[in-house]
Amino acid sequence: MSLRTFFVTAFLIVLIASCSRQTTDERFTTLIQGQITVDQELDDSGDHTGIELLIYFQNPEGEFSDTLFHATTDEDGFYSGTARFIERDIYPLVISRNRNTFGIKNIILADGDTVTFNAEIPNVAGTASVSSKENNVQRTLERVERNFNRVAQFINAGAISPDSIEIELAKWSDIFWEVYENHPGTYASMIAGNTSISLASGWNDSLMVSRMEELLERELHLRSSSRSALIDYYAEIGGVDEVLQFLNRLENLADNDNQRINVRIDRIEFLYDSSRTMEANRYLDEFRTQYESNRAAMEWADGIGYDIEFLSPGSSFPPFELLTIDGDTLSNQSLEGRPFLIEITRLENPLYQQQFNRTVAIKQIYSTFGLEIITIPLIESEVAFNAFYEERGILWNIVQPGSFSRNELLQLLNVNQVPTRFLVNDRGELIRRYVGNEYDEIVRGLQQMITQTEEPI
Repeated sequence: MSLRTFFVTAFLIVLIASCSRQTTDERFTTLIQGQITVDQELDDSGDHTGIELLIYFQNPEGEFSDTLFHATTDEDGFYSGTARFIERDIYPLVISRNRNTFGIKNIILADGDTVTFNAEIPNVAGTASVSSKENNVQRTLERVERNFNRVAQFINAGAISPDSIEIELAKWSDIFWEVYENHPGTYASMIAGNTSISLASGWNDSLMVSRMEELLERELHLRSSSRSALIDYYAEIGGVDEVLQFLNRLENLADNDNQRINVRIDRIEFLYDSSRTMEANRYLDEFRTQYESNRAAMEWADGIGYDIEFLSPGSSFPPFELLTIDGDTLSNQSLEGRPFLIEITRLENPLYQQQFNRTVAIKQIYSTFGLEIITIPLIESEVAFNAFYEERGILWNIVQPGSFSRNELLQLLNVNQVPTRFLVNDRGELIRRYVGNEYDEIVRGLQQMITQTEEPI
């Protein structure tokens, strides 16, 4: 993973997701207490009865599936109750009265912690206060993250010289590690430790590994960004078998089903990316059997199963026919003998806009080898389309908006996130699919494609 790729992944785009929740009778507990009052301008009766506080899970259909905490205020607005949950994490606390929701506040639930939450309705966001050991440390981490995010934005904008990037990475990796060491055992400490590990990737791998070992000893698991960095590292130094040993170790250390699911997903996706489809299918079959009652896990399995069957590296790219804004028709047949990169995106997508200049550079460098670039914009607004290209210019093949069935295309190529790109060699064989920020991997794929071709493409 490149330095720039990491910044975009870990800090400018925040995505915290869990594939499933373990169903078990074993629950942790947190005491939640406080006072919720009503602004006198809204209700001058002084009666604060009936304000509800709720923490819940949602199932894949978006319905309430598990209530973790529920309390109702008394006349003075005081409430108290115990949240019961299966995993330390950040949870949304919903504040409502008479079926009207006035606010949602994220709080950390950790076993044995006591959370004091106060607020006034209707302006919950502006009056809320949260205090507990875990949540106080979280505020410290959030201050560090805000400061680092400013630096990350400067780096992504090219405002920091390449020579200075490594210095900044070293400094901030140490700052996050200080948060980890100063607040042991907290949720924020775990997040900070993982961030420090990810920041060390690529410039100080020995530090990354040593910190990973220390974190694993305490936490027994790694977050997605750290796992990704370590997977890249072990793949580079030892190949597929080294990565599989690392993932097996993480699976053996996992102390709950969520962690095991995430590691097993990583293993299947890594084998798929490494063109070891038979092994990927074997692990996928085991995954389906074990989690057949888990809706979210099965949806993921269906998606990766389609990829393995129809979009595996080395397979023929699915047949397509697309009309460009110049009136040309592009298809597998018309591109025969030429490599091409297809990108599917929304033009207003911030990540795509950040990456645009890198696509320009790829066009300039690899057009010598016959590379065609094809952009399929998921947009039907002529005004937005014209505005985007008026500023940047049309430098490669652009598919005419509205000239294709969006749903059929997304289904054919199993696109669930944009931008998504597909690199295809001059024989019409898929090199790999690249989702989101995997831009350095595209360059690596192009280099691999060129070096494996005896004659210039």
